[in-house]
Amino acid sequence: MPNQKPPTLVKSFFAESVQAAMEKARLELGPESLLLDSREAPPEARHLGEYEAVFGTCPETLGVPPPPADGSVEALRQEIEEIRDLLGRMTPSAPRGCSFEVEQTLLDAGVEPALARQIEDAARQRLARRSVQRIGSPRQRVKVEDRDLLPHAAEEIASSFSVCPEIGRITALVGPPGSGKTTTLVKLAVTQGLARGRVVRLISADTARIGGAEHLRAYAAILGVPFQAVESSAALAQAIEMAPPSALVLIDTPGYSAIMLEDLGEDLMAFLGRRQDIDTHLVLTASTRREDLYNTAALYESCHPAKLLFTKVDETSSLAAVFCVAARRNKPVSFLCGGQAVPEDIEPATKERIVDSLVRQLPSTPETAIA
Repeated sequence: MPNQKPPTLVKSFFAESVQAAMEKARLELGPESLLLDSREAPPEARHLGEYEAVFGTCPETLGVPPPPADGSVEALRQEIEEIRDLLGRMTPSAPRGCSFEVEQTLLDAGVEPALARQIEDAARQRLARRSVQRIGSPRQRVKVEDRDLLPHAAEEIASSFSVCPEIGRITALVGPPGSGKTTTLVKLAVTQGLARGRVVRLISADTARIGGAEHLRAYAAILGVPFQAVESSAALAQAIEMAPPSALVLIDTPGYSAIMLEDLGEDLMAFLGRRQDIDTHLVLTASTRREDLYNTAALYESCHPAKLLFTKVDETSSLAAVFCVAARRNKPVSFLCGGQAVPEDIEPATKERIVDSLVRQLPSTPETAIA
């Protein structure tokens, strides 16, 4: 009789992730077991786990007595090793330091090191969950972009922050000196108010500084909308109360440094923090150093800003700082401003805009044939 190969045991393992299924398989079948396929579990087996990993192994690795020594077992071992080598070349994951340098590219763009590492690690995990090409399938040319880290890194960046391009009926802008609050307030008055046929009322709480409210007063006159300057939080509360119920009320505030905020701005910040009906946006400059933005965001937390608004995006090639602050403070980005033109230089924040400024710097690889 011709020699026959001993039967190969093939078994499916189900778990909430491919990695968990692989661990279950190797625990039961041993380290010599071979991954034959991995995929999302079919609907009829979804109750067993989200993912299915199919493994094969030679019976002798499970303690089954080997067949007569006729060389067939050794031939099977060699065949399994060849298949393992093939799968190793086909697997989409790549070791650190290979052609995929997502973390380093994000670092070069200005992303915080911990976030950059987190994004690459999570992208690799996303990649590992993708199905491995099945054994015996026809050879085909596959674009490396379909299996490299780039799309997974983009997905991970996008999932790490949020956007909310809208303002409340009563909206206040707070932030450090020179961040562009007054000009941004006027842009919002036009794009979110007058252009939509809404009644607009402008209020300035920047009265301690000489001429602080005059800039906004001049804009109000040009736009033909009511303007009021207030000198205290009590006066601000009264001005809000007097506004028509349907009016869009926009409030400008002084630019406080750290020392000024403690000495002069404590009452106003506490007032804004108490008023849940006021949609407070923290205005930050996108071209500022990341660490300084972190410090400023922490400083203004006393007024409980609901959203982040970034200006001077035209002065930086990367929106890494925007991404980092939004991710770390867990607050949505509302609008992006890039210039002094009123009202043109303002745009609703979108994930695509912010993610694109980062992923377009990530490595890309030309089409490669997979054997």
